[in-house]
Amino acid sequence: MKKRISKLITAVLGIVLAGSISFSAPSYMPGAVVHSASDNEAQYRNEDPTRIANTNDREQAYIRIMEHIKSLRALYDLSPEAEARIQSVFYQGNVYIANTTMTLGELDAYVSELNSRLSTAATTNIAGANQFLYLDSTTPVSTVFYGYDSAVNIAVVNLGKALIQDVVITPVLDSDVKKWPFVIDRVSDARRIESLQPAYTMAEAAVLKRELSWPLQVSKDAPSGTYPITFHARYYRNGVIEDADLLTFVHVVGNPAAGKLGEEKKQSEEEEGKTGTPRIIVTGFKTEPEQVFAGDTFKLTVTVQNTAESTAVSNIQFDFKAASEGDDNKNTFEAFLPTSGSATIFVNKIEAGATTDLEIEMTARSDLTQKPYVIDLHAAYEDSKHNPYTASTSVSVPVHQEARVDTGDSEVLPEAISVGGSSNVMFPIYNKGKTTLYNVSVSFEADSIAPATSFIGKLEPGATGNVDVMLNGVMPTEDDGTIVAVISYEDEAANVTTLEKPVNLYVMEMDYSDMGMDDYGIEEDMMEEEKKFPVIPVVGGGVAGLAVIGTIIGVAVSKSKKKKALQAELDSMDEG
Repeated sequence: MKKRISKLITAVLGIVLAGSISFSAPSYMPGAVVHSASDNEAQYRNEDPTRIANTNDREQAYIRIMEHIKSLRALYDLSPEAEARIQSVFYQGNVYIANTTMTLGELDAYVSELNSRLSTAATTNIAGANQFLYLDSTTPVSTVFYGYDSAVNIAVVNLGKALIQDVVITPVLDSDVKKWPFVIDRVSDARRIESLQPAYTMAEAAVLKRELSWPLQVSKDAPSGTYPITFHARYYRNGVIEDADLLTFVHVVGNPAAGKLGEEKKQSEEEEGKTGTPRIIVTGFKTEPEQVFAGDTFKLTVTVQNTAESTAVSNIQFDFKAASEGDDNKNTFEAFLPTSGSATIFVNKIEAGATTDLEIEMTARSDLTQKPYVIDLHAAYEDSKHNPYTASTSVSVPVHQEARVDTGDSEVLPEAISVGGSSNVMFPIYNKGKTTLYNVSVSFEADSIAPATSFIGKLEPGATGNVDVMLNGVMPTEDDGTIVAVISYEDEAANVTTLEKPVNLYVMEMDYSDMGMDDYGIEEDMMEEEKKFPVIPVVGGGVAGLAVIGTIIGVAVSKSKKKKALQAELDSMDEG
């Protein structure tokens, strides 16, 4: 109650002081004058660079990045491709900043590097990621033998200048035994390195290298010889995903009946009644619509291929299984549910080398958080001789949460002001969705008021932001008194959304020209009478203020007339 009284007093003083108070938006508000990137960098340099960055530091870093993006858009006529590259770099950087513990100095350096990459994304075509991951040159070539348990060993080093994290390395498989001489018994065989420190010299590389091993069995059809083997690596460097192919060699001592690599067999597999193992792999997938929101129904199309060169596969059963969500084993649920109730698709036959599309309609649960969800695809099939096979792979479907923003009732004190007066406007903003809102701000627009803005900042899911701003009247209202409050916010990809909220505030013209003392016949001999009346401040403004003044003058004039009538009566009695 005290707060409301205080704000009411402030509003009344705004009418009396008529324009002596002005308000300005925060310097970091979108569309306002902002600090330059160098100003923010100076701020970082004035603080301890070894201090761990907090939430406010991350917000300031985010503002620096957004400033840079806005300057790029103002400087260049960006193509849709350049915008897409900028959004990709920005999204990866934003995720890295939000989820990585850094010192203030490391955060400052990362923002500078990210802004440099954003400039490159805006002006040039990015041909591909730079490679910083290599095989250690001191690692000997592996030798494997048919009929014995064998292993292929590699050692990787980081020859860059930055830490490499979350390194995932997988062998590149091939159904051709002359390219991959090992038995394929699983779709993927990944190894993970949590982090890999940079090595500035080969001596450091020998110490910092990380060794990995894959137990493999030589195929009975693999000829003896030296095979080039490729491993694919994907990793994070400074928050950006990069890829690298690592080539090594393996000496294979194969089955004597398979001959030597480079020599033709005396008999083909068909002549011997043998067939190679047919493999079914996923070559691509898409969703309709392209963006899947929580609670939406979408169609998933997965393209699969029979990689065998001469063997068809038949009686193929595909089973889709979405990732399970929940806090424990007793309360789990699948992220996606098939609308038909069945997650199984049957395909009669896929010819050698042919592809086919699998289509299934699914619904994403409405309570999913915004992140990618994995769908596993299991296949069971037969070759031309009815030999059974199985295969498994997976696809990842990103799920988006639609922003849900609502506002509460607005409070306007006072609801009517004069030109030059001020009114306090307050109302809450609710984030009812499951995604974070960034750079939430509210601007007020109308001909009768001076432009004003309130900056809220970031709103987490379920959070409330409060708008509290003073509006100054600049000209009389010529309509119904509706002021438009434009609410603006951004999602994680910096896409801007706006919505409008009407607020009622009537601005009236204050005119004192017809309120002179002489016009009401008030003479100097009334001053003593006026002293008997208490001084009443103008608290209502406009019509209410005039009503108070009119009441005072009316009472004074009435008493003056009574006084004159009494004096006239006394004078007539004296004359008589």
